[in-house]
Amino acid sequence: MQHKVIVVGAGVIGCCLADELTRRGASVTVIDAAEVGSATSAATFAWVNSNNKSPEEYSNLNLLGLQAHERSAARGGGRWFHQTGNVQIAQSNDELEALHHKVEKLASNGYEVRLLTPDQVRELEPALEASRLTGGAFYPKEGWIDTLTMCSSLLNRAIEAGAAFAPYQTVTNIQPNRVTTQTPDGRVHEYEADTIILAAGNGNRKILAGAGIDFPTLEPSGSGAEGDAKNAGIGIISTTGPVASGIRHIVRANGIAMRPARNGGITFADHPTGGKWDIDDPRIWTVPALLLERARELYPALKTVATENVSLGIRVLPEDGLTIADRVTDHPSIYTVATHSGVTLSAHLAEAVADEVLTGNRHTSLQAFGLSRFAAL
Repeated sequence: MQHKVIVVGAGVIGCCLADELTRRGASVTVIDAAEVGSATSAATFAWVNSNNKSPEEYSNLNLLGLQAHERSAARGGGRWFHQTGNVQIAQSNDELEALHHKVEKLASNGYEVRLLTPDQVRELEPALEASRLTGGAFYPKEGWIDTLTMCSSLLNRAIEAGAAFAPYQTVTNIQPNRVTTQTPDGRVHEYEADTIILAAGNGNRKILAGAGIDFPTLEPSGSGAEGDAKNAGIGIISTTGPVASGIRHIVRANGIAMRPARNGGITFADHPTGGKWDIDDPRIWTVPALLLERARELYPALKTVATENVSLGIRVLPEDGLTIADRVTDHPSIYTVATHSGVTLSAHLAEAVADEVLTGNRHTSLQAFGLSRFAAL
């Protein structure tokens, strides 16, 4: 008899889960309040990495995520995983010294990285013109995800294998084995399943609150100018129009991160710069221009292009900053997934969670990321 699963959320994690569960023979229904890949997954820098993450269990989890994307690419997912590598540059002796320490630590843990001279940086990135360049580091296994292509491709593959998709349905009630939704025109739908997996990002907290369950993610609002640690920060992602001489890798420098964009332009971001504003603070709209100027200082070719798209998203952040992948206490038919590393972790979490849901076997990598750890907080 098929195991019936409802997946709430059609972002990077939900679509990976739908594909994996369907591939393993489950009967899957995906529910989303909007369209596929349209919420937080559409407003992410989409950097796949395990770069300088802590503690060790979290670093290892992210490394498994990177490796799972490599396996997915080998199975035909190469259209969305761009394993370009990541070039981190230093523009002062102090930055170079800090980078040396970082590379030494990562290399000692087996992470693939090597130091670069200024000439080696320029060889990797010929269009880069950083006047104060002192060196860099290269992380060859890292890359970025075209999230829209990934989400739509995986969900379509799941649908072709028998899954159902219910877009524009907001969850209004959740109970063991049952979900109630409502469409914008007021129609109510009832769904039943053996397991309900909540992969709705910040929506998990609201959905479970309606059932009297306190889910330990931070409030979905900006951190504010005062840096209120009790709220999740804003992610602001900008993309230029097509540029003739762009970047070849992910490129990170102090105050700016850049990567190629799916439209032939450059996508850029810097969380510390944008994350200090509330989403309704008009000053947040000064961030794209500020970051574009930083990018132009490194890539003069960008002086001929403008920012054509800006996406705002509220980061999904568990209270301890790590990841949640576990059944809800006292409601074992409800499984929750929440993390601010969703792009990196999505492929591995789909494999591990699908196995746990369908066989009862909990993957060792998830042992540190259950809900019980919040009981003492």
